[in-house]
Amino acid sequence: MSTNRQQVVDYFEGTRWDYRHLWRSERAGALHFGFYDQGIRDHVTALRRMTGYLASVARITPQDRIMDAGCGIGGCAIRIAERFGCRATGVNITPFQVTQAREAARRAGVDDLVEFVEADFTDTGLPDASHTVVWALESVVHVDDKEAFVREAHRVLAPGGRLMIAEYLVREDPAPAPADEEELRTWCEGWAMPGLLTGTEYERLLRKQGFEDVRITDISHHVAPSLKRLGRLVRLLGPTAPAFRRLGVLAPVPAGNLSASAAQIRMFDAGVWRYKVVTARKPGGDTDPTGRTPAPSAS
Repeated sequence: MSTNRQQVVDYFEGTRWDYRHLWRSERAGALHFGFYDQGIRDHVTALRRMTGYLASVARITPQDRIMDAGCGIGGCAIRIAERFGCRATGVNITPFQVTQAREAARRAGVDDLVEFVEADFTDTGLPDASHTVVWALESVVHVDDKEAFVREAHRVLAPGGRLMIAEYLVREDPAPAPADEEELRTWCEGWAMPGLLTGTEYERLLRKQGFEDVRITDISHHVAPSLKRLGRLVRLLGPTAPAFRRLGVLAPVPAGNLSASAAQIRMFDAGVWRYKVVTARKPGGDTDPTGRTPAPSAS
């Protein structure tokens, strides 16, 4: 299947209520899954912790300039700016989210450090080598041409710059069975995703565009509690969805969102996909002997 820009915008427009009231997105500034560790039990805390964990993975420092590809309502860019004092550019194709992100940055007092632009992150128009980190949290899954994103990330990054992608990767061995492929299709169609890659496919794309030091880390056990929370919501709301849709109370997009979420959880439980973090580096720049750019951890 393929997904065009308008389908992605329609998905996020159609699920605004879901994210705001069921996922508590505005409290955390987050449309993504949470990261549970160190005794974290609270949903909003876990959402915020995901940003801190990934900031440590990306080795962010106050000197960095970050491009947040598919920045949602701005939570990650804002929290990173607050934590490190570095500059960030959020790129997003969904107009209402860009507006919310700008307002959130103003309220947080970091609008001098963070800017949000309405643009396609596969063709941003940003200057060459203008950023030191490209950050993509559960956003590249919505892109039809993932190679175009990897190519744009390489162009925007300065030598030695780092790329961080966190998303859903499909199992390679054994490959998904036909019934699993159908479930994956239900999930992808409901969430406006053209399809998912395997780790090998990602590494091939990254190396083809000139990235090195490619690493893939499975953090599924940290994300699993977030999926369990989603599962509870699906079990609560799912049985009523068909009737409400027939009555015109539930629009097609949120109804499809529920069906997709149920398929996602079934496929996770079956081990067909896992939540992974992909990192890579553009050659050049100042690095330590391991090929990494040192940075403090984030909380």
